[in-house]
Amino acid sequence: MRTYRTPKKAFTLIELLVVISIIAVLMGVMLPAISRVRERARRVECISNIRQCLLMGGMYASDNNQKLPVGNIWGDETREEGWLDVSFKMALTLAVQYGATEEMAMCKSWHFEKDQYFYEPPAVNDENFRVGGTRLGYNYYGARFDQPGSIYSPKMADGKIYKSPSKISDLGTERCTSPTLMTCFHWDSITAGGSWGAKIPHTRGGKGVYIEPGSDKISPKPEGLVMGFLDNSAAWVKWEKLDWIEQAGTNRLYFSRH
Repeated sequence: MRTYRTPKKAFTLIELLVVISIIAVLMGVMLPAISRVRERARRVECISNIRQCLLMGGMYASDNNQKLPVGNIWGDETREEGWLDVSFKMALTLAVQYGATEEMAMCKSWHFEKDQYFYEPPAVNDENFRVGGTRLGYNYYGARFDQPGSIYSPKMADGKIYKSPSKISDLGTERCTSPTLMTCFHWDSITAGGSWGAKIPHTRGGKGVYIEPGSDKISPKPEGLVMGFLDNSAAWVKWEKLDWIEQAGTNRLYFSRH
């Protein structure tokens, strides 16, 4: 007796194309969603990191008559400086004596280029960065140069000098323009009319981007920055709600009035 096997049913070409189309549509929907989830996770990590850094700074202040860690690269806030780097000596003190780590002081948008941060003081001077500074993965606004009569005096949109806090007790006084103490690392020379380009974190794709000099606008724009404040709190602040300060007419940094 002959036996017959039922032939296996296979996809037709049309059915296969339909399945592939459905998968492509699902991927198109899911990938942006996954990217947004990852970016939100980066924000949460930055909030946690900045809070830890603020706690280290608070411990330092409690041991030093409420004085904040000196950000000025020379260790003397009356000396001219750019605000992108921080005092190498102070960074070392916070690491050795108070437990600060590189991982803690690193904006997650820039983690992919971590080797460009935490370098020792550069061997030569130039017009923007001076020997004595090192770069973190965050901007630090405590005990910085803010004296009148210098191009390095950080000015706000109204022309007034932005006052950097020297002590925790400066909060709410005329010695402190805003409670902002730390932010995700960034700079903006494009809207300031400078020639450096811009370095922008937390874009829609999540990764930090460098915008080449010669660009006429910041694109893509950051969705916001994590801000750390003098009261040891940290929060995500949308880009549209931030104010700026400008140094030497070539570079802008951003802060929040909280």
